[in-house]
Amino acid sequence: MPKRWKFNRLWPTVLILIGLTVGCQIKAPQARVGSLRAAEAPSVMSFTVSMEEPASNRFRVIFQYEGVREKFVELKMPAWSPGYYRILNFARNVDGFKAKDESSHLLNWEKIADDTWKIKMDGVRTLRVSYEVAASGKGVAESQLNEKGAYISPTSVFMFVAGKLDHHIRVSVKPHQGFSRISTALEPVIGEENTFYADNFDELYDCPIYVGNHEVLTFTVGQVPYELAMQEPGDFNKDEIISALKRMIVSATGIVGEIPYKRYVFMMMGEGMGGLEHRNSMAVFTRIPRPGDHKDYQRWLSFITHEFFHLYNIKAIRPIALGPFDYERENRTSMLWFSEGGTVYYEYIIMKRAGFMSRDEVLSTFSRIIDKVEHSPGRKLQSAALASYNTWTEPFFGSEKTISYYDIGAILTMLLDLKIRHETDNNKTLDDVMRVLYQRFYKERRRGFTDEEFRGVCEEVEGTDLSEFFNYVYTSEPIDYDKYLGYAGLKLEIKEREGNRRSYTIKLQEEFDGRQLRLLNSWL
Repeated sequence: MPKRWKFNRLWPTVLILIGLTVGCQIKAPQARVGSLRAAEAPSVMSFTVSMEEPASNRFRVIFQYEGVREKFVELKMPAWSPGYYRILNFARNVDGFKAKDESSHLLNWEKIADDTWKIKMDGVRTLRVSYEVAASGKGVAESQLNEKGAYISPTSVFMFVAGKLDHHIRVSVKPHQGFSRISTALEPVIGEENTFYADNFDELYDCPIYVGNHEVLTFTVGQVPYELAMQEPGDFNKDEIISALKRMIVSATGIVGEIPYKRYVFMMMGEGMGGLEHRNSMAVFTRIPRPGDHKDYQRWLSFITHEFFHLYNIKAIRPIALGPFDYERENRTSMLWFSEGGTVYYEYIIMKRAGFMSRDEVLSTFSRIIDKVEHSPGRKLQSAALASYNTWTEPFFGSEKTISYYDIGAILTMLLDLKIRHETDNNKTLDDVMRVLYQRFYKERRRGFTDEEFRGVCEEVEGTDLSEFFNYVYTSEPIDYDKYLGYAGLKLEIKEREGNRRSYTIKLQEEFDGRQLRLLNSWL
């Protein structure tokens, strides 16, 4: 959790204390009371977003900032969306920018950078800014507005005041008259229709908003409420889908053993591009398949599992570069091989533990990933760490000169888990690493970890030096698969195929001992 969150969760208490302080000054001269109130009254920031003409693909946004103290206010539009590692330059979608005071008098402003508007306040205490945002994106990091509904990816719609990312915010949504539902993980403001609250801009930017006529199903797991919002859900068995999600949730949250949210929202918005994880929600473009199609259903559920487990691995358990964020530029880390690739590994482990995949299916999946890694043209050219760091300017899933940190990271994470289990005689696993990282950095230190701290925790849990393993992370040296797979009585079978192409398949060894069998059985 970012450090900046800690302070702002106290702001309602600050309001009460200020009110008490003002009340105690009732016998003071009136001018003194007025000056005290002016000096100490908290500032208020709020957004109103409307969508009068869905066919125009444009949102109208009004930002109001009350209690301004600055001579100049700089408003900035984020350049990217956390979880989607690309500079998308959202400011390019903004036009019609106007700045006024509380009496609707125009204020002077200038655009001092592609993403920054500087407004001269001249003693004005209330700023009212209006602008429009083009919303015809296709990907999950971009906002969309059309006749079917609205998807608000917050970093592409809401500006922030420079130096005020800590500030609390209210957001009022004015749906088009043809839209009947709003789904979001933002907390509602009691008594105010379609109005929501965020402790700070990090929280606002981590909570997409889905508006339309989608179907909503609700359920609980361990007294925690969940919402499933679906556009055009189609013909499927609702009870089976809810049951599957419940089993997945129990399996995933059991790894860390603590749930860091009060409510969770699944937003499934039909056809589109990709999915994006959030602290207490996910936004995915997908259609729910029928359970009768086993492979299609399995692929869909593993996708949902991946995005869900990110609430731990990258949101709570995260590299230090990934929060608090700098929304104006790249936030680079060498750890995406674990944050993304490790989540690929865990999606299949979770699926196995929840009963959606067999051991053979998991091993077959890992075999296919190894096959992809070893046939990748970039395998000998780029390490997993470098692929992570360079992702902002390179393809996410590898190319002729790069390696996919999703694929190589999943396999490295598998090897790390096997190594920990072997060295501790199966008394410790990668789950223990996850729990230590969660407790030590997310809860106690309230920050992310460095590369060195991550390695330190792995070696602390495993009990030996992990130089050989981390050499695989930071170099493109060939991996000794048989050594690590052998801990579980497995081996990598390599066969020559037509066209000088090899196939890679994880198989059981012909002979293995009881220790290997116990490790294999506890792992899968």
